[in-house]
Amino acid sequence: MQEAASILDMGVVPELYVQSSPQANAYTLALQSRDNKPAIVVVTSALLDRCSDEEVQAIIGHELGHLKCSHSLYLTLGGLASTPLRGLPLLGSQAEKLLQEWRLAAEYSCDRAALLVSQDVGIVAGAMLKLFAGTSRATNTDAFIDQSREYEQLLKDANPMVRASIRMQQRTHPLPVKRVGELEKWFKSDEYKSIVG
Repeated sequence: MQEAASILDMGVVPELYVQSSPQANAYTLALQSRDNKPAIVVVTSALLDRCSDEEVQAIIGHELGHLKCSHSLYLTLGGLASTPLRGLPLLGSQAEKLLQEWRLAAEYSCDRAALLVSQDVGIVAGAMLKLFAGTSRATNTDAFIDQSREYEQLLKDANPMVRASIRMQQRTHPLPVKRVGELEKWFKSDEYKSIVG
């Protein structure tokens, strides 16, 4: 936790808790506060059993990204601001769509925080694969990364109705192959190289 917080230049190191659970997951429970009271990051016992130490570190980096970017605060404010609009035709659905797009973008920014902590796209992709697949057995990170490239190409070539249908699906997180594809693009970018260089 301390190393990840240091890499992400966080002034206060959050507290880390382990929750006994058969489901592999991690989450934050508090905002980064101004009174220097540490936020809380929770990882489940199943996540610790399923992932390597490096993968757990990357997942912690992802959760720290939520804290560093104050996602909970902005999500709460966005929800409060959009509540009065929900009942209005067209405007309500547009506000909800924008908030959903922001939620998905927030996950991409946290994946980048995970990459900054691990500095290895294979480690982050491996952690994601184990979380999404629900197992640590028979996982092939390279094949998962290849699948993300193939998905991008198939999506570019797909019928516009198919692309629209995928965009309109309600999700709390982007599609796993999309997340890995975006992460790999950023890993190869000059922006990433200038940050870690």
